[in-house]
Amino acid sequence: MAIIDNQVPKPPPPAPAAPPGRRVVVKLRGAPPPTFAAAAFARDSKIRSLEQDLSGAKVRPYFEELGPPPPAGASMAAAAAQPVFSSYLVIEPPAGTDPLDLAHTLNGRDDVEIAYVEGGPTPPPVNPVNNPLSGNQGYLAAAPEGIDARWAWGHADGSGVDFVDLEQGWTLNHEDLAAAAISIISGLNQAYTGHGTAVLGEVVGVDNFIGIVGIAPSARARVVSQWRTASNYQTADAIRSAMSAMRAGDVLLLEAQTTYPPRTEYLPVEVEQAVYDAIRAATDAGIVVVEAGGNGGVNGGVDLDKFQDMNGRYILNRLSPDFRDSGAIMVGAAASTSPHGRLSFSNFGSRIDCYAWGENVQSTGDGWTGNAINTYTPTFGGTSGASPIVTGAAVLLQAWAVGRRYSYAPHVLRALLSDPALNTASANPPVDRIGVMPNLKAIITRELGSPATSMVGIPALVGAAETG
Repeated sequence: MAIIDNQVPKPPPPAPAAPPGRRVVVKLRGAPPPTFAAAAFARDSKIRSLEQDLSGAKVRPYFEELGPPPPAGASMAAAAAQPVFSSYLVIEPPAGTDPLDLAHTLNGRDDVEIAYVEGGPTPPPVNPVNNPLSGNQGYLAAAPEGIDARWAWGHADGSGVDFVDLEQGWTLNHEDLAAAAISIISGLNQAYTGHGTAVLGEVVGVDNFIGIVGIAPSARARVVSQWRTASNYQTADAIRSAMSAMRAGDVLLLEAQTTYPPRTEYLPVEVEQAVYDAIRAATDAGIVVVEAGGNGGVNGGVDLDKFQDMNGRYILNRLSPDFRDSGAIMVGAAASTSPHGRLSFSNFGSRIDCYAWGENVQSTGDGWTGNAINTYTPTFGGTSGASPIVTGAAVLLQAWAVGRRYSYAPHVLRALLSDPALNTASANPPVDRIGVMPNLKAIITRELGSPATSMVGIPALVGAAETG
């Protein structure tokens, strides 16, 4: 086994090739095209109108591989989301056209709900700067240091719950992951493999006396890539694909961040409307989604309450009438030592539900781009390091509920993990604004004292999402 210390700052490696230029994503108002069959799409009046008004632009479906409606017996999640996904177009601007100008023009049309410039490929939300070497998994310890996973193992180990990690690459044959038999749902395993390996290690590292152990080592794990093809990077489509292979009660981790032109800071992926709709479709179908809050920019973390979309709406501010709730559990990053203060790079605001360690995270892989099968890093971090800790807590808590023949609905699980009365506050909550760190012992102890009927959720054998 080799220990990798990645605390030395490194510039991001070049991302795999993406389509030239920036594309404009459009969500249409009203009824979407009935099908994506080429002939019907070309005949649709809204499509013809756009093409006539944007001479020289190429207009096509954003979800090109969506196809006809799912057949009978397909995933409830995929079937329910079909109309939402059918509302999206993508436009490649003509030569010499500024994508931002085109998006602003499109936002003035009555038949367009929103248009924005696609963020494109970004590095995962890890921040390897200023992470001192640490050789233990303190995040497994009792609160207030960690989430008390070691205590929770007396009640659940992840069995009965499916976990999916969405990002860009992994070393699935790592010595501490191979026995987990992790498979790829769809997409290409082609970038930042050391990063994905570290994420998987935090959640499902095998209990095999080698290296580390995951928070929920007995959960079934799969992965899905944002790289749909060698040149097509699309987070929303990766979520859609994962949904088609998941059931109510499963847990999906979004190990990703994005930019929102003209802004250059790293933001949570749901700032893009298509991604938001995909997340909301998943949570509406009973899938628990955990989302990295993002690592901000050169000036530090972004106050998400002040973020505005292309139409000037404060979509991430819970106190704004513009707020839209995807249902995801959004995660910020804090110091590994207690009391846990927000790390300077972490985004923050009322939208952040939970935090966890954003530094000194011991896990598998090198945390970045390596693909050796026997390396480990004690310095994984960023909201990339924090989000798997919260995900592991969600999987353990869900597994405990499944053992009692229930699965928590997404909004119920989020409420438990973000409850200030049960979980660990940050060092200065009014200033940090990153929520709380899960305390599994406090949550399970409280739930053990409650009748099963108070665990508002999903009957495990039925698998249908609660809608109340």
